[in-house]
Amino acid sequence: MEYPGQMGRRRFLAGGAAMAASLALPGVSSARIVKATGPLKKKKPESALVVWYSQTGHTERYGRLIARCWGKQGLSVDAVPMKRADRSLLARYDLIAVGTPVQYLDVPPNVQDWLAGVPSIPGTGIVGYVSFGGKGDGQHNAAVTLLDTLTRRGGVPLGMGTFGNMSAYPPTWSMGYEARTLAFRDKPDQATYAQVRKLAADVLGRYGRGRGIEVKDELSVRGLFKGGISRGIAKATIGRHEIDPGRCIHCGTCVDRCPVGAIDLAVPRVDTRRCILCFGCLNNCPTGAHEMTVFGRKIYSFAELLRRNGITLLEPPELV
Repeated sequence: MEYPGQMGRRRFLAGGAAMAASLALPGVSSARIVKATGPLKKKKPESALVVWYSQTGHTERYGRLIARCWGKQGLSVDAVPMKRADRSLLARYDLIAVGTPVQYLDVPPNVQDWLAGVPSIPGTGIVGYVSFGGKGDGQHNAAVTLLDTLTRRGGVPLGMGTFGNMSAYPPTWSMGYEARTLAFRDKPDQATYAQVRKLAADVLGRYGRGRGIEVKDELSVRGLFKGGISRGIAKATIGRHEIDPGRCIHCGTCVDRCPVGAIDLAVPRVDTRRCILCFGCLNNCPTGAHEMTVFGRKIYSFAELLRRNGITLLEPPELV
C-alpha cells in the first residue's frame, strides 16, 4: 500500500536539502523551563507507578529496572505498559515515572495523547526518562516534554534520564548503513544500567529532601523539524507497507504493538494514513509478514538484525 501524499525521491531529496540549508539560520524560540509549582504531598513515598511505551524492549527494560530499585527500598511499585495503565488512578501514587523512546526527535504522538489525558496529580513526584538509539537526537528535550506535561498536572519534577541503546530504526541498516547501528551493538551496557539505578536512587533522595529539580530545553534549530515534519519526510521514502497473507499467522502481535490502531488483520491491511511509522509491526512480527520498502529496497526487522549479527542484548542482573 502506498503512503498518501508520497513525495517521491526527488521531492524528498529537495526537502532534505532545504532542511540542511535551514540549519544555518539563526534564531530559535526560547527554552521551556520546568520546575515545581508546589510541594510534595508526602514526606516519604510509599507507592510508585512506572509506566512505559516500548516497541523493542529498551524502554521497558529501563522502566522495570527503576521499578525494581524502588521496590528494594520498600516502595509498593506497579510497573505496566502505557496502554494498560489506568490514568484515573494516577493521583493515588506518591511517585510516577513515565518512559518512552524518542521517535523523530520527539515524544511519539501516542505518548503525547496519553499524557494529555492525565488527570490532576498535585504533589505527586514525577520522573521522565527516554531511550534513544545510537548517538540519538532530541533525547534531552523529549525528556523535558514528559516532565513539562506532568508538571502542568501538578506533579513535582524529581528526575530525568536519557538512556542510549542500539537503534531500532530499520531503514538505517536496511539501506546499507548497518555499521552505523552496529557501532552501538554493546548498548545498553553495564554503564547504562548504572545510570538507570542512579536516577532511581537520586529521585528517592530528592523526594526525602522535598526538593524538586529545574530543567530546560536545549536550544537547537534541528528541533524545529521534530515530530510530524521529520515523520512526514520519512514517510515520503516508504514505497509500500503490506501484510503478506501467506506469512501472517494472525497472532495479533502487530495489532497489540501498533500504538494507533492502524492494522486490520481481517483484510489484512495497514492504514498508512494513520500509521506513525514507529516500525513496531515490522520489528515484532514473528513471521516477517509485514513487508515494507524504502526507496524500493525491502527493509528488515530489528530482531533479524540481531540474529544476523549474533547479538544478544545485555539484561541487568536484577531482571534475569
